[in-house]
Amino acid sequence: MRRLIDRPIRREEGKVTAAKVEERRLPINLNAAKAAKPLSLAEQRARSRWQRPLPAILAEAMAVNCGLLERLRVGVHGNQEWKNLEIYQAVFNELWEATKKQVEALEIFSRVEWSE
Repeated sequence: MRRLIDRPIRREEGKVTAAKVEERRLPINLNAAKAAKPLSLAEQRARSRWQRPLPAILAEAMAVNCGLLERLRVGVHGNQEWKNLEIYQAVFNELWEATKKQVEALEIFSRVEWSE
């Protein structure tokens, strides 16, 4: 099944029409959103005690750190009015190294079968 985003919204002539856009939108079930009932006491307790699984936490931390590394790899530019650019370059280098070490540590940590 193709996702909505994979479908072009242009007609064959290359013109976008509102009717065509409306036709391709996903239907929204408003009744399902309104029909949500309050949680019972047992459900509230279960939800408050629920903890995210460790693999999910590790995957999120890995994604965030890899995203930061990629953003730093693309490049960042400082304010031209800053003084002591050497200090900012040193801070950038430390952040780069610390992020690389954290990604390596997360990779090693995620290889171990941990039990909770």
